[in-house]
Amino acid sequence: MPETVSAMLSAILDLTDDAILVIDPPTRTVRFSSPRAIELIGPVLLGDSVPVSQVFANDEAQFDDFLRLARSVTDPIISQVLLLPGREVVTVKGRRMTASDDTSRVLLLLEREAELSHRFRLISERILALRTEVGRRVLAEKRLSSNIHALRRALGAIRNIASIDVSTDTYLQEAVTLIARDLETHGALLVLDELGRLHVGAATGRFGGILAPKQTLNLSHADFTRTWARDPKLARDLLWTSLTHASGGALDPAGTLAIPVSVSGAIRGVLICVPNAEAAPGGVTQAEGDIVAEVLGNLIARAETEARLIHAQKLQAVGQLTGGIAHDFNNILAVVLGNAEILLEEITGPRLELAEEIQDAAIRGATLTSRLLAFARKQPLKPETTDINALLREIDPLLRRTIREDIDLELVSGGGLWPGRLDKSQFENAVLNLVANARDAMPEGGKLTVETANVRLDADYAAQHEEVRPGQYVMVAVSDNGTGMVPEVAQEACTPFFTTKAVGEGSGLGLSMVFGFVKQSEGHLKIYSEPGLGTTVKMYFPRDLSGNPVPAPRRPDRAESDTPRKGRILVTEDDPGVLKYVERSLTKLGYLVDAVTTGDDAARLMARNTYDVLLTDVVLPGTMNGARLAAIAKGIAPRMPVLFMSGYSENVIVHHGSLDQGVEFISKPFTRDQLASRIAALIRA
Repeated sequence: MPETVSAMLSAILDLTDDAILVIDPPTRTVRFSSPRAIELIGPVLLGDSVPVSQVFANDEAQFDDFLRLARSVTDPIISQVLLLPGREVVTVKGRRMTASDDTSRVLLLLEREAELSHRFRLISERILALRTEVGRRVLAEKRLSSNIHALRRALGAIRNIASIDVSTDTYLQEAVTLIARDLETHGALLVLDELGRLHVGAATGRFGGILAPKQTLNLSHADFTRTWARDPKLARDLLWTSLTHASGGALDPAGTLAIPVSVSGAIRGVLICVPNAEAAPGGVTQAEGDIVAEVLGNLIARAETEARLIHAQKLQAVGQLTGGIAHDFNNILAVVLGNAEILLEEITGPRLELAEEIQDAAIRGATLTSRLLAFARKQPLKPETTDINALLREIDPLLRRTIREDIDLELVSGGGLWPGRLDKSQFENAVLNLVANARDAMPEGGKLTVETANVRLDADYAAQHEEVRPGQYVMVAVSDNGTGMVPEVAQEACTPFFTTKAVGEGSGLGLSMVFGFVKQSEGHLKIYSEPGLGTTVKMYFPRDLSGNPVPAPRRPDRAESDTPRKGRILVTEDDPGVLKYVERSLTKLGYLVDAVTTGDDAARLMARNTYDVLLTDVVLPGTMNGARLAAIAKGIAPRMPVLFMSGYSENVIVHHGSLDQGVEFISKPFTRDQLASRIAALIRA
């Protein structure tokens, strides 16, 4: 305000009898005051540019609202103020006063209550309340408009994220790019857990040229989540320290928004956005970030679920294929192995070595098909109540012969271990396979541990793992400190014929056999591995709650082929080669044998003759399968034992992967000694 105008205004105020103040709103100071105002308020107004806080006791925000309204309207506005020092309530009229230099001041007229009528006070109060409400509503509308804009952005991001194809390797990058675009940010970064450490999952915008995909941060997932639960701000600081280090100091956390990303209820990582205040009024809100982070977590969960489903379907398809091939191959091997065995007894000279090679090849083929059937879950199991600690101690010498001298094997038996229900023979094979794999993973020696423990798998764990039922399990873990596996290899470790070993060093069927056996036993298999640190394979077998006593240790079967036997046996087998081999072997053992290829023919023979044993294939042509034939046999001769044979068994004698109670079974291919032992045992019984 020019000095001449200021002098004139000061002179005018000196002549008035009213209590008048001139306020400068930008500086919140009293620039001029009349003598009546000085008398009313006190000598504090004698100074130059007196702060309004030394004159009025009102709330600063309310007083500023009053000044703003007074400057924005042409008519005077009325309110009430509190004067210092005694907090006297007086009425104030305020109006805008514009100088020639366009500076806007507010002129205040102060009047004590007695100077106004009661009606005028009521009117002024209502006007003030109305104007305050108008201001509040204007502010609320601005906030609502901002929230609507944020909601529209979030809905757009949700819609676009939901349409992403999660089967591609780039789905995370695509999701983060969409988030950065739809939320109108300067950039977005997704940090995820992998093998216990945080790494860059995807980056775009400001982060894109600084951080590389899959770049590992020097912060563990466990440390971050524990800190987040206790102090989210400290967790963000730890994360940014790691990001700053990884970027070489090129990243600045100022103004960023970090939101945890949860997958299946557990924090898996963090989404970081750099708001763009110009493009997005108010920036990215916390609520907006929370919504998008939740959708991103659901996307990751969907991708992992679909990946597990595809992997399971692939394993199922491979299992069906290999199971069918193995069944037919076992019939062929039964003929080859059986006739090679007969040749070994009947020939001499150079041809004997050829027969031995044929027998060895057939045995290797039988081992291969056995593993394929185990993976396909079509190998009949004979589960029984088992003390797993005792069984491991029993096979401990065999395990030690499997490893080298530079490997330290430790058996850690869990105390009070629950009994399990499993096929002991297949369990031994599974442990031997895992120990052999651990041995091969430690070419320079190391530590190998076989551990048992009681565990409970809860509903949360089951929700994250396919085919797992919550409950009590007996865990058997085989751990090594060898080379370990990268995640891509660990994911395929149970696929048949998948191997990282050199040609001739492994078939790639060891873990697939273990996987199939555990699944067929209604258990669960979990692989934990990290490159350079080692691998742990955990087998979970359901706790046996039947209360059955643990059977006594087994004794090896005695060779029966050299002991002459008496009895009459009915053999039913649709494969002519297998039928001839079985008939020839049993005849050589001293039995009388009737051999037929169909169940109907066998039923007619049983109606006319008496037999000591019925030996039948499970799968027979026509409507008369092995199970139906056995039922007819029990009707004709209730005390006659039935021995089933098959390359693998369908559900005619197997339910849930286990043999029905009381069923006797021999797997093809078998040797004459094995067949002799089973037949002799049945006749003795």
